[in-house]
Amino acid sequence: MLDRTDPRASATPAAAGATAPTVLFGVFWALFTVLVWAAWPVFTRLSVTRTINPEDLVALRFGIGGLILLPVLIRQARIMPAHGWREGVILAFCQGAPLALLVTVGVRFAPASHMAALSPGLMPLFAAGISFLFLHEQLSKLRAGGIAMILLGALVMVGVSVSASAAGFWRGDILFICAGFMGSIYTVRMRRSGLSAIQGAALIGVYSMIVYLPLYVWLWLGSSRLAEAPPREVLFQAVYQGVLMGAVTLFSLSRAVVILGAPRAAAFLSLMPVVTALLGAAILHEIPSAPEAVAITIISLGVLLATGVLQRREPTGEAASISKAR
Repeated sequence: MLDRTDPRASATPAAAGATAPTVLFGVFWALFTVLVWAAWPVFTRLSVTRTINPEDLVALRFGIGGLILLPVLIRQARIMPAHGWREGVILAFCQGAPLALLVTVGVRFAPASHMAALSPGLMPLFAAGISFLFLHEQLSKLRAGGIAMILLGALVMVGVSVSASAAGFWRGDILFICAGFMGSIYTVRMRRSGLSAIQGAALIGVYSMIVYLPLYVWLWLGSSRLAEAPPREVLFQAVYQGVLMGAVTLFSLSRAVVILGAPRAAAFLSLMPVVTALLGAAILHEIPSAPEAVAITIISLGVLLATGVLQRREPTGEAASISKAR
């Protein structure tokens, strides 16, 4: 969910020539995306530990989100690459309903801060490993250092869960790690698919709706708790899961990428584990322990370095030739 566009890409022309007010709009859209994504595990945990089943929330997310994205997919169908329809199956499996179900079940067992640190937080680590092993992509020293920090922070977080085995945090952490691995496959495939961000999101949303809703009706509708939950909570989750997570953040992230460039927009997403921890403390009263706080901070800094935004860009064109000649 963190890499709908390649974070290594250079700034877009719009970003390069953006005025100060335009840049402020880009920062606004990036921070809005971070806030919505960071609050998602908090509000999801609030419901799944009290009133609504995880399967119900995933149905709301892709039932509503899929309907919103269906007209988008229909419009994009005319310019969709032929292979994009097949590629969408893999993208939907790795970033759609299966991944959402993993993390939604996971926050029933583990704090929201663990989800933010281990699911999106580990995606750069897994993606780097996949790219190195199968695509022979090399990492710069700075990005490699960021990957190492993510690994260190994850080990600390898992150590906390193992030491608190009575609380069962490890169950959620295993699901979050699996979700992070699936998300990393999505980032690598999406980057090489030739699909635009909006095409990928539309395929994921619609494919997930088509496959998940029949399974939900068959397997989980009989045990659904939506009818028992307070109507206000169901409405809130329908808007948050289906509208904000399913559609609105697609627009906000796309605007941030266009204005700021992909690396800078991705850098803002490194704030997500910290923001989730703060929201979890305020809303769920889940105060991270000292080791958890250290792990969250290390992972956030690692994600920032792994985006490559702090890396010095190599000169290109004539400037590169002059530099090499020296």
